[in-house]
Amino acid sequence: MKCRAAVLRGVGEDWEVREVDLDPPHGGEVLVRMAVAGICHSDDHLTTGDVLPTAEVMAATGIPEPDWFPMLGGHEGAGVVEEVGPGVTTVQPGDHVAISFIPACGNCRFCVSGQSYICDAGATLFAREMPTDGTCRRHLDGENLMA
Repeated sequence: MKCRAAVLRGVGEDWEVREVDLDPPHGGEVLVRMAVAGICHSDDHLTTGDVLPTAEVMAATGIPEPDWFPMLGGHEGAGVVEEVGPGVTTVQPGDHVAISFIPACGNCRFCVSGQSYICDAGATLFAREMPTDGTCRRHLDGENLMA
């Protein structure tokens, strides 16, 4: 499906509202028709580069430094569930939901103890791939977008 999204091409660049392609939800995923979304302060840190780890930090972790851009913004908002993927049982089309910047799986030790802000899924915060199956759902002109 086609939708409009805020896209950032790099540090120091301006946000652009662009038409992007969004794939249907896969297993364990939900498609939400956003009623409202905002570029928050966390998103602003992307334009300055303040939130991105340095090459030295990435080297120390042993994780290869990703190509951060282009990246989607507007990670907080509210909308209505449009479609659910296989295996989703906690929401259904028509449900009103709120979206948070930090991913939360609802099942890890942190989520079940009320600490979803440090969910294991948060490690995938800056990834092009979905934590559910490792494939991409968001595309701009054939290029996969960082979430």
